[in-house]
Amino acid sequence: MGNGFRSYHPYVQFCYYLFVGFLIMYFNHPIFLIVICLLLVFVNLSHDHGKALRKWIPVLILMSLMIIILNPFLVSRGTNILFYFRGKQVTIEAAIYGITLALFIVNILVMFVSFNIILNGNRFLYIFSRILPRTAFLITVSIRFVPLLKRRLEEISEVHQTRGLNMTSGSLKERIKIGMLRIQLLLTWSLEEAVQTADSMKARGYGLGEKTSYIPYRMLKRDWYWLIVLFLLLAICISGGSLGYGKLIIYPELGPSHLFTIDWILLLCLIILVSFPLIVEGREKLKWKFSI
Repeated sequence: MGNGFRSYHPYVQFCYYLFVGFLIMYFNHPIFLIVICLLLVFVNLSHDHGKALRKWIPVLILMSLMIIILNPFLVSRGTNILFYFRGKQVTIEAAIYGITLALFIVNILVMFVSFNIILNGNRFLYIFSRILPRTAFLITVSIRFVPLLKRRLEEISEVHQTRGLNMTSGSLKERIKIGMLRIQLLLTWSLEEAVQTADSMKARGYGLGEKTSYIPYRMLKRDWYWLIVLFLLLAICISGGSLGYGKLIIYPELGPSHLFTIDWILLLCLIILVSFPLIVEGREKLKWKFSI
């Protein structure tokens, strides 16, 4: 079952990611988005010391820079002009919107890195199997399919290298031929295993009756407590956001960027909500430290 945040009920974990994803798209103030980004990075560090996140860092940095640099030159909306580029105005509003858009995308991707670590196949199936059993199964298989194909292709490549079939040397025709052979083997292997999996599921009666979970997840008092807390924090954030707080007017003219008292209250609620895994992990470490 795991310790810390991993030991909580899948419903609580799913609600956490659902609420965080909603608030990322709900608030557009750069300070709010930067705080969310930093907290999500620390959340990933608490899971696996950032091992999964490190693979995405080059992509996130490159993508963010492209959006921030290109958006002011592609979009001419706004009234505060910085300069002209080839007869086209470059505005502060477009630059701020590029930064906001980059933060949106980075936050969503960083959140899903944590999502993939915590809500694995069993937990995801447990959440949706009762209402959408076939859809949940297809999504789980699809998520598993890409890394599985990558791992199988690496195994095929290693076998080919031992036989002298290398794609880094030889003529272009020979390398294409070896590459097509690897793809053929990969597809044949995957289809054969898919047929075996389907036969195994049919033999075990999948989909014929009410599905039971392999792991008996139970809602404990702590799960209900944190679920209520998360709902209350979300309600406060939505209420404040509906009044315009936590949001920055960008178009057609850049609005005031300073934070009011209610903005700081919303930011505090947002920090508590996004920091839920960090609070749980920190409390577990303190218990372990003082119990020795």
